This record gives sequence, structure tokens and C-alpha cells, in this order.
Amino acid sequence: MTTARHALVVGASGIVGGALAAELSARPGWRVTGVSRRGREATGWRRLPLDLTAAAACREAARELTDVTHFFFCARYSDRDPVREAHVNRAMLTNLLEPLAAGAAGLTHVSLVHGTKWYGSHLGPYKTPARESDPRHEGPNFYFDQLDAVAALRRGASWTWSTVRPHIVCAPTTGYPFNLVTLLGAYGSLCAARGLPFDFPGTEACFHSVSQATDASLLARAMVWAATEPECADQSFNIIDGDYFRWSGIWPRLADFFGVMRGEVRPTRLSAEMADAEAEWGALVEARGLTPLPVTALANWRFGDFLFRADWDDMSSMLKARRYGFHEALDTEESILGSLAELRRRRVIP
Repeated sequence: MTTARHALVVGASGIVGGALAAELSARPGWRVTGVSRRGREATGWRRLPLDLTAAAACREAARELTDVTHFFFCARYSDRDPVREAHVNRAMLTNLLEPLAAGAAGLTHVSLVHGTKWYGSHLGPYKTPARESDPRHEGPNFYFDQLDAVAALRRGASWTWSTVRPHIVCAPTTGYPFNLVTLLGAYGSLCAARGLPFDFPGTEACFHSVSQATDASLLARAMVWAATEPECADQSFNIIDGDYFRWSGIWPRLADFFGVMRGEVRPTRLSAEMADAEAEWGALVEARGLTPLPVTALANWRFGDFLFRADWDDMSSMLKARRYGFHEALDTEESILGSLAELRRRRVIP
């Protein structure tokens, strides 16, 4: 008889952790505990409220998690100061993983969620297509600190690790500050409400550059694959949908989805243009009978300002993942439009 696997999904209320917890809960032979500081009780898995910055609370929680077999770390802390960001994210990981690894005798695997910032995608043009063997960029990066911490804990232990490196994770998930889908949903809906064309608010170079994205459900399946395939032990994998896109290609389809004119490239700062959108969104919610959420639960306008001004190509190679056995692929444009349709079905957007 096979012993059930017990997955600890840290950051289970987020866009990645939520998709992963749902994926694991639907698979036979898995029991799931989801760690989140805030959030509602979930269907199919147990929620454990925990502040990862509180080391003593993490040590106490680890005493009750001695049967965990798979540790998935999907939480993150964002800070404009990369040094502080690296310090806090490493502490959040080690505060829980260190006592857990010491007490969970059956721990088999540790999985980390990173991204193309590993290659410096947030700093400007970088070598593309990015490969997992590329050297680290200069300067602080919490991904580096986390992997170094895991490698140090790994010495002499029997468990293995893996990391995944997605780019622009997409899902119909609200409350996550870096969700392209909900950002587009809020922006397009407000354009329609204002009777404005669906202008691209970034630069001409960004409009025509090559980009990529990762559907959250595909990422979840890739994480389970990397955590359970013996050949994937102690490896990192780029995980994207499997194709590339340009904003110039998908933008007309988005305009059609929102029922507005297609517009033109009109560089602007969404953080300024949408600064007073809260009251307008509230009125739209009331008039259209939408789910009562603030616009800040959908759109991080500063994230949009960065995203639509990335004037360089973002391209990750999927060769390594393919060679190791992960062959799933999705159409990115269909993934984004499908997620927007799901938000509309759930009355999150009109």
C-alpha cells in the first residue's frame, strides 16, 4: 500500500500557491496543507495561518508538520529595495524550512518558485533565449539567496530540491499584485466604461517586442512533475506556456473582448491616469452587479507601468524541461483570453 504524500504549500492564497494547492488536492494520494497569513478556508485542503516572518511561530508550526513529504514554497515579499527584499525572502523561507527539515523525517523534496528575474529580466536586456545554465546577473536577487540557503540545508540530507522559473504568471485570481490578467481586466473595463479606445499605455518598442507568459495551472502541473520525477532532483527549469507573443498581436483581440475600439500606442503612466479610479470602479461594480472588490484587488498600476515599458525581448528556452520529460504547452493568447472570460463569468469584470 502506497503511503499518501503530504504537501505543504507555502503561500497557498497566492496565484501560484492557490493553483498548486488545487492541482494537488485533485490528485489521488495527496494530502495538502496550505500556509497563508490571510485568506479564507479552502475546499480540498487544510489552511494553516502563519506569519513567515515570525521565526518562533514557524518553529512551533513545524512541530505539527512532521509528516510533510513535499515542501512547496510559493510565498514572496516584494520591496523596492532589492537588498531588503532578498533578506526578508530568505528569512521567510528558512524560518519554516529549517525546523521542518530537522523534524520531518519523511521529507522528500523542496520546491521553490523563482522566475526570469534570475536572468535579470527586470533590469533590462539580457541574453535570450535564457537557459538555466546562464550565469547569475550582478547585484542582489532573493532567488539567489533562497537557492543558496536550500543548498546549505541540503548538505547531508536525503531530500532533494527543484526550482521553476516562470514569466508573467496568469490566472483568474484576484488579490495578487502582479497578475496581468486582472490588470488587463480592470484597464479594459474602465476604457469601456469611459468610452475610450483600448490604447496600449506603454512604449512602441514594448508593443512590438517578444514576450512570454505562464499559465498558473500549467505551472502547477510542472511543479508536481519536477517534485516527483527522480531525474529532476536538484535541478532548475524554465516553465513558460511554450510559445511567445507580442502585444501588437494580442492587443486587437483584447479590444474585441472588451468591446472597445482598438486604439493606438499611447505611452502614459497608468499609476497616474488611474489614480482616481477607485470611486469609478465602485460605481461600475454597483451599476453592473459585479463582485464587490476594490480595483486595487485587480490592478497594480505600477506593475503595469513597468510591464508595458519593458522594451526588450523576454524569451526563455524550454529545451531543458522538454529533455527531462515535461512536454505540456498552451497557447498564451488563448490562456489570457480564457482567464478574462472566467473573470467575466464570475462577475469580477463586466
